[in-house]
Amino acid sequence: MGIPAARAALWTGSLLSLLLLAQTLPSARTVEIAGLRVEGAQYLDPQAILIASGLYLGQKIRVPGDDLASALQKLWKQGIFGDVQIFADSLTDHRVWLVIKVEERPRLSRFSFRGLNKTQAKELSEKIGLVRGTIFTEMQRLNAQRTIRNYLQSKGYYQVQITTQIDPDTGTNTVKVLFIVKRGPRVKIDRIELVGLKENSVRWAKGKLKETKERRLYRFWKRSRFQRTEFEQDQERLLTALRNRGYRDARILSDSVWLISSKRLRVRLELFEGHRYYFRYIRWEGQSVHDSATLSRVLGIKRGDVYNPAFLERRLQMDPNGNDVASLYLDDGYLFFRAEPIERVVGEDSIDVTIRLFEGPQATNRRILIEGNDRTRDRVILREIRTLPGEKFSRSALIRSQRELLALGYFDQEKTQIIPLPEASEGVVDLKYAVEERPSDQVFLQGGWGGRIRDAYGNPIGGGLILTAGLRFNNFAFSRLLQKRAWRPLPTGDGQQVGLQIQLNGQGFQNYAINFLDPWFGGKKPNSFGVSVYYSVQRALFSDYYLSILGISTDLGRRLRFPDDFFRSYTTFSYRYYTAKNAFSLLGDRGTAFVNILSVRQSLERTSIDAPIYPRSGSSVILSVEATPPWSYFLQSAYNPQRDALRLLEFHKWRMDAQFFLRVVGNMVLAPRFRLGVLGRYNPAIGFSPFERFFLGGDGIQGFNIDGREIIALRGYASPFIGPANGALAFTKFTMELRQAISLNPTATLWVHAFTEGGNAWGSLKDLNPLFLRRSFGVGVRIFLPMFGLLGVDYGYGIDDARDPNGVPLGGGRFHFMIGQQL
Repeated sequence: MGIPAARAALWTGSLLSLLLLAQTLPSARTVEIAGLRVEGAQYLDPQAILIASGLYLGQKIRVPGDDLASALQKLWKQGIFGDVQIFADSLTDHRVWLVIKVEERPRLSRFSFRGLNKTQAKELSEKIGLVRGTIFTEMQRLNAQRTIRNYLQSKGYYQVQITTQIDPDTGTNTVKVLFIVKRGPRVKIDRIELVGLKENSVRWAKGKLKETKERRLYRFWKRSRFQRTEFEQDQERLLTALRNRGYRDARILSDSVWLISSKRLRVRLELFEGHRYYFRYIRWEGQSVHDSATLSRVLGIKRGDVYNPAFLERRLQMDPNGNDVASLYLDDGYLFFRAEPIERVVGEDSIDVTIRLFEGPQATNRRILIEGNDRTRDRVILREIRTLPGEKFSRSALIRSQRELLALGYFDQEKTQIIPLPEASEGVVDLKYAVEERPSDQVFLQGGWGGRIRDAYGNPIGGGLILTAGLRFNNFAFSRLLQKRAWRPLPTGDGQQVGLQIQLNGQGFQNYAINFLDPWFGGKKPNSFGVSVYYSVQRALFSDYYLSILGISTDLGRRLRFPDDFFRSYTTFSYRYYTAKNAFSLLGDRGTAFVNILSVRQSLERTSIDAPIYPRSGSSVILSVEATPPWSYFLQSAYNPQRDALRLLEFHKWRMDAQFFLRVVGNMVLAPRFRLGVLGRYNPAIGFSPFERFFLGGDGIQGFNIDGREIIALRGYASPFIGPANGALAFTKFTMELRQAISLNPTATLWVHAFTEGGNAWGSLKDLNPLFLRRSFGVGVRIFLPMFGLLGVDYGYGIDDARDPNGVPLGGGRFHFMIGQQL
């Protein structure tokens, strides 16, 4: 039975029952409901039906009257009955026994689609919101058809037709529903007509229609489909863009959409552009903390500037970089500050703006609340935040606190929030830090195909498949080692880092390493302490080449306050003991040596990036120098270059790495980077160190770095490396990347990028020329998985003619696969 027929039956049956009840009475009277029961309810609770009707035992009702009609209307509004009747089972002079007889609507047993493919049917089954076993109403049918139509129109099926077939099913009072869909041909937008633009170009206006595009063969990334909802949103985008260009009176007069063929439609927008407006006078009212000149300077709007309400709002209180008027107040505790611009049109093209300020009292931080940290301890979070109880409220301190929390790498950067909870009457504010933990430990896997490496006499000693595996626990807690409940599966929460790593090559290379870092050693100040121990050995298959190293290093770091507290200083003391046989030509004719390297590395780092995985603003600049004692000058005549050049190795090594992140629009980021390295010596009479050299080119896989070599990737060029075969004394590298985030989900952060870069390496410091580069360009993709780190692939094309010592070209088009390291 359809809904109109059901409605007619309801009112017919209901009115007849009321008329029969009225005919049994000689005149209208007031009676008491002495009995009340429900008939016909199969699935619904009778008591719930009585409550919905509004009738109850002992109620005084007028018969005939409006009480029973009102009860019938209430039951009908529930939308779950096909028929409702109320009649008297028994009647006396003062009492009545009523019966509510209902006929429940059928319940949905199943539903299906005809005319859709499996993928479309599956997606729509989730979207239409029908639940088996529930009552199927007319409203549900209409909503389902509307959802199907919108879904298919979003796919380009503008002429879709939908009918619903409802049939009884085998169950009691159940129906099966079949949605019969005729999609019709896929329709695309042939042309968009914009009428009424005089000062603005049609091309510019079409660019503001983000989701409504004309059909173009070259636009493969955006379909020219038409969807009414998106079209209406695009109209608002266009109006906003016009008003931000000064056309304050712009409006859309009409819009039309019509088919010109079975597969093409045309869109027409008629606009009123109006005059272009300009700012004239800007006045301030209500200020007492800052004078008008200061406020106007920060606002940055001058007389004669084009009227732009979005820019006005941003300069008042919506600038994400804090360069707005509100920041003057919010950074000084004025949490309750408000700015209300009032516009007045003057003449035909001028706007006077009066900005009324409500400064309010200064607010003090009262309590710091933390929510959502189920693994990380409160004190680890509290030591990173810059908003302390008792201090004045500061928005910049909130932004800095959020930056520091995200830099830990423990929390989802998209869901970390700082929520102020002000109490204006007391002039205080509670700050709630709401975080969501994400996996921070990693199974570290790195693999690649390294170029062939030879010893000083030309014998092959390595190359081929390089595999690295390791575990990195980034939020370890040594203080909880003895607590059984803390092993889930490992004790976490103190922010300490523990790493284990093994590196292998099938041709005789092994490396084992373990390291520990506590960023707040002692727990009171941001002074870090780290220690690492490692052992590596490398053998040749067809010669008696042998090289091993046992090393230990200790790292001390501290946060600086000058020039600002983004600066950190790190000092590393390291000792490495080498056993080398036939490893370097400096040893002479197949000699053996025991090498000692005692060095100190001092680095200065400034990091202000807003997120560790996908930064969108900020920078990272690292300057470092590593040096050994100048043994040849300390020992003077006791130093024998032939004997002590390797036994007491001496060198100094300078490095610079600067990377910047500039948000272009949305989540698109421009990331320029510059790197420089120089290896020097103290005594000109002694050759340069065969250790700690630079190798440029290839994938940047850090394999076979047993001699302290630093491998710098240069996409578009293959291994062996650019420059001398035994390593370079200097290198430079410039990189420019344009990144676009696809997904910022912490479980799988994905982005694509285009890059251009150039670099070179030199075997002599006299030949160093930072502008003589081997250039390349290409594209790539990156995905960050918490358990495995950063994975990616790049295709780079080397432009310049670079060759290895044997004359083999290194450039051209090449794929570069990476697991676990940044290129």
